[in-house]
Amino acid sequence: MHQPLLACAGAADFREPTTEMSLSFRNYRSETLTHSHDDFHQIIISHHGVLDLDIDGAGGEVRGRQIAFVPAGAKHAYRAQGMNRFLVIDLDAGLAKNAGLEQLWQKAGGSAYLSIAQDIRFGDLEKLSSVSIRAPQVKPDHVQAGFGTSSRASIPMAGNLAGQDMLPFLSDLLRAAGQRQKAGSFSHLGDADAGGIPPRLARAMEWAAARLGEPVNVAQMARIAALSESALFAAFERHVGCSPMRWLVALRLDQGRDWLSDQANCDSIGDIASQAGFQDQAAFSRAFSRRFNVSPAQYRKQCRAG
Repeated sequence: MHQPLLACAGAADFREPTTEMSLSFRNYRSETLTHSHDDFHQIIISHHGVLDLDIDGAGGEVRGRQIAFVPAGAKHAYRAQGMNRFLVIDLDAGLAKNAGLEQLWQKAGGSAYLSIAQDIRFGDLEKLSSVSIRAPQVKPDHVQAGFGTSSRASIPMAGNLAGQDMLPFLSDLLRAAGQRQKAGSFSHLGDADAGGIPPRLARAMEWAAARLGEPVNVAQMARIAALSESALFAAFERHVGCSPMRWLVALRLDQGRDWLSDQANCDSIGDIASQAGFQDQAAFSRAFSRRFNVSPAQYRKQCRAG
């Protein structure tokens, strides 16, 4: 039984009014925050970790295969448990209605907490959110946490392939949740069975995330997880959807992007590359450009101009 979350701090949810859908990877703090947003729904999917939620008095959590659908106007309080990362989809209420997503949500039971049919892994989420980066449109002060901060890519729907892909993805997600509910298959599953990160793997990920600026290899992560290297690879592929080093590089690039977007950060790109764990600026620039379709210098310039 979840107890209501008592808010100890408030936060506004900043969003560009003309954006019909936006995606962001977010890390949440362990302190309780609360807010509401009147013009858009929010769908929260776990990449890893647990997010405690209280939505209009209904307590629950986002973890593994359990997602949250926060209706527009619903007051919600939230706090994270330990290391965490979530895909958050801000969905314009009008778009959700016109696209039939509200109807699918109602058919799924209209609950703020839905159990989905299968694991959604890191690799899958990365593909869905792989869009060209532009200057951030939000101020993510309410989601800074742990070892990282929010990484947001706003997606206007018109003529955007990623946005067009997201609507069918959400439709399938809600439709499958409805089928599971009708079949009476809702259950509170353990972390590993629910698609969550097992404790051993989470321990290794948290250890590596705290050492982004240091040399980290698979052998070290395997020792921290008390697994063989082959078992670590298998666990990453099963629960994260990619290899350990691919996950670590993505984490380093996300952190580097956060530092570049911070207008108070005056470090050189070379310094940021080093702090994020890259051997040199050239390696960082190549990896950054390959992933985000923009160079670090161009991205920082866009953020400063915005």
